[in-house]
Order: sequence, then structure tokens, then C-alpha cells
Amino acid sequence: MPSNQKTPEIDPDIGSLGERERELRKQIEHLQDFVEHGPERERQAEEERLRTLPPPSEIQDRLREKKFMDQLSRGELKNEMRNQTQSGVLLFLLIFATLAIGWWIYQTLK
Repeated sequence: MPSNQKTPEIDPDIGSLGERERELRKQIEHLQDFVEHGPERERQAEEERLRTLPPPSEIQDRLREKKFMDQLSRGELKNEMRNQTQSGVLLFLLIFATLAIGWWIYQTLK
């Protein structure tokens, strides 16, 4: 082998192309796996979510609400509904009064 011959150098673009090809093949495999097994995994995840219990704080809230509702009589429920309706009417009147005062100030400054 003569000493004046150069060894062939690999073009850096060719190496990066090979790396890019490997990355693309991995992405393709990942997407094919997702297409083939994705719906099954989603179904299993949903079934698992339905089988698990809610967090303890939510269970306590539900029990507290159930206990409260069991203790109420019909009259107490009617009183509560009346109070909520009255509060809603008062809120509406407050908003309306605020808008009326704002309109009055606008008209005065005009």
C-alpha cells in the first residue's frame, strides 16, 4: 500500500443523515405501535380509572353531604330554597343598581 494514498473520509452530512434516518425509523415504529395498540391502552386506562376509588377527601365530602341531606326535613329544604331565591333577587337588584348609578354618572359627565 503506497503511503501517498489517502484514506476515504466520511462526509459529516452522511453520518447525520444516518442518525436522522434512525430517529425517523424510531418515530415510525412508535407511531405504528400507537396505532395498533393505542385504543386498547386507552380502554384499559379508562377501565382502571373507573375501578379506582375517588380520593379520601372526596369520599368525606360525599358522606358529609349525604348526612346533611338525610337530616334535613322538607320544611328546612323549602326554607333553604326560599333563602337562596331571595339572595339571588338581592344580587340582581345590586347589579342593576350599580349599572343604573354608572349610567347616571356617565350621563352627568357627558
